[in-house]
Amino acid sequence: MKIVYCISAMFKSGGIERVIANKVNYLVNHGYEACIITTDQAGRPDFFPIDERVERVDLGLNYDQFDELSPWKRYWKTYQLRSQHKARLEAELKRLHADITVSVWRQEANFLPDLKDGSRKILELHSAKATAVLMHPAGSKLRRFIGRLRVAQQERVAARYDRFVILTHEEKPLWKGFSNLSVIPNALPFSPQKRADVSAKHLIAVGRMEYQKNFPELLQIWSRVAPDFPEWQLHLYGSGWMLDGLKRQAKELGIATQVSFEGAVSDMETAYASSSVYLMTSHYEGLPMVLLEAQSVGLPAVSYMCPSGPCDIITDGKDGFLVPLYDQETFAERLRTLMRDEELRRHMGQAAEVASHRYDLDVIMPQWLSLFNELVK
Repeated sequence: MKIVYCISAMFKSGGIERVIANKVNYLVNHGYEACIITTDQAGRPDFFPIDERVERVDLGLNYDQFDELSPWKRYWKTYQLRSQHKARLEAELKRLHADITVSVWRQEANFLPDLKDGSRKILELHSAKATAVLMHPAGSKLRRFIGRLRVAQQERVAARYDRFVILTHEEKPLWKGFSNLSVIPNALPFSPQKRADVSAKHLIAVGRMEYQKNFPELLQIWSRVAPDFPEWQLHLYGSGWMLDGLKRQAKELGIATQVSFEGAVSDMETAYASSSVYLMTSHYEGLPMVLLEAQSVGLPAVSYMCPSGPCDIITDGKDGFLVPLYDQETFAERLRTLMRDEELRRHMGQAAEVASHRYDLDVIMPQWLSLFNELVK
């Protein structure tokens, strides 16, 4: 059986890129054929290791050339390129004789079911359904209206696939009536060899420095707590357009000496293992891989109850703390509770590590293989 994944590029350090790398590596190690078709790779090296047995195709479309344009110009240029994308992708799928073609909701998501190549089509959603609304600041009614239109478009697109896969049971009621719906969470990207040193006076948060991750609010929360714990440091891992602004904010809040911006690194296991508590203040997620990774090395977490994922992963009071969205005061208090009590961190961390095995690769990937076999039989 041959499975093809479609994504814009694999040189980025994001969670979806890591998930695809792990899936295709698993597939070729278990006797399947796998291929990744990209649109914007442009010869750049992969961020995560990919087995050489995985076939690679880049369509050379380079949608990212439009990133600096205004929204309307970017939309028009992207629309113009889509017919070329459709023709090239269909030709490649016919050449490959794919059995299954998977979209992770990039440009091809809108037209993939139209392609007459003979493969069964799967659509994966790696974010919350409400993302299109939540990604815009609440002050803009027009943008939120456009966001709601995008959610309606999501529903029309998802209904056309042979199978539509979401990541959390929390999201399932929002897709009521979709007979093609399945829930399969992402798997842990590694089997950890290290365990968190919960005696370390290090806090950690990981993600793109963009609106979704809500790092400005995390810095505000840390500014409430940091003066009482001068020996503690907050380490932020990731890159993005908000980075310079976050550095300025840390200085303005008077916490610059207690915040370390570490950039994007490939060895996240070591970063987690040298920390004591994981923090998440996202506006929204899909199934946050970083939270799973933190759990797997035995890190307790404090997280907002954002849609969706944290409520599937964390059992409040057992392996971490769940905090109502945007309740900075409660978040700060839960963080203080963990920072003051090393034994509590150790106890919760052990529970987190046990809970993380629900997401082991050998637990999750058989669910995918079962789905593939069901579709092609």
